Amino acid sequence: VPDPATKRLSRGEWIPIIVPKRKLMSDPMLREKKFLKSVLSILEERSHDRNSIVRQMAVRGLGNLVYGAPEKVKKYKKFLLDILIGALHDIFSSEVIGESMKALAKVLKELKEKDIGSSFKDLTQQIRTYFDDEDDALRSMAFVLFGILARLTKRKWKTYFADQVKQSWVTLLLHLQDPNPAVSMECRATFHLCFPFLGLKKLQSAINEHLGGTAELKPEELHVDICRHLVSELLNCLRLLTGVVV
Repeated sequence: VPDPATKRLSRGEWIPIIVPKRKLMSDPMLREKKFLKSVLSILEERSHDRNSIVRQMAVRGLGNLVYGAPEKVKKYKKFLLDILIGALHDIFSSEVIGESMKALAKVLKELKEKDIGSSFKDLTQQIRTYFDDEDDALRSMAFVLFGILARLTKRKWKTYFADQVKQSWVTLLLHLQDPNPAVSMECRATFHLCFPFLGLKKLQSAINEHLGGTAELKPEELHVDICRHLVSELLNCLRLLTGVVV
């Protein structure tokens, strides 16, 4: 018996078709354990299908669990994260990767830092690989996800995430002038969320002034303020090390 993601041809073959996953995942019956397990099992299988459209729809369906049974997201957190993070590695379809990013954005908003567990490292590193992707949509969603992780990070992964931000802050700074305005806006919001992890407390008020609110961003002025602060900090370090007034 075929599952809902297939259709029969006259010659007896079964081919994949797109089904309304959000509608399926929003069905009240999904809250019943026996139905939910069956659906998740089918979606897991289809997430590895050789047809990229089927993989894309399966990943979308997993993300839409948030609509159908939000209280079940934490219960199946490892199951969901393993599949969705795995889909970020899909080398054959940028559509699958983009769909996985959207699904992760939905799922992560239902979780806390402790819920992500050991997946945090792989997720963070994989997201960063798409900051400079040629696909505007992937760059945009990568910044969105990194911003979500910045909100989630509290204690356990704070040191690790701070190191990831330090490795990425120049990239984030450059993409404030991304040629795509929509990507630039997402990067702006994410850079604002990530800046506290750099530990440059004296510069935070200036960053808030530049990136907070909806005023037009002036990258040149932001760069000048950051450089001025870094030079000042360097001079302070020299004073401490040499005991000489510079």
